[in-house]
Amino acid sequence: MTEMNQAMLGQDVIAAGTGRMGTLTAVNADATIQITVDGPAESAFTIPVSWVQSTANDKITLNHTVEDVQSYTPPA
Repeated sequence: MTEMNQAMLGQDVIAAGTGRMGTLTAVNADATIQITVDGPAESAFTIPVSWVQSTANDKITLNHTVEDVQSYTPPA
């Protein structure tokens, strides 16, 4: 699993197959991260850290698509 930490807050998040989708806004203790997606209706999504493919060049690249992020439901 890719190491994530608070120092990465504010970095761009890139979804698989697309360009920039938003910004990292939280690294949570339960092995999830929060992404705030840009747009007129700013939205935040929480996804597993395991979805992070790389953190190179001050960009967080996911191995899932924007649609995956938007439709993910954390386990209860």
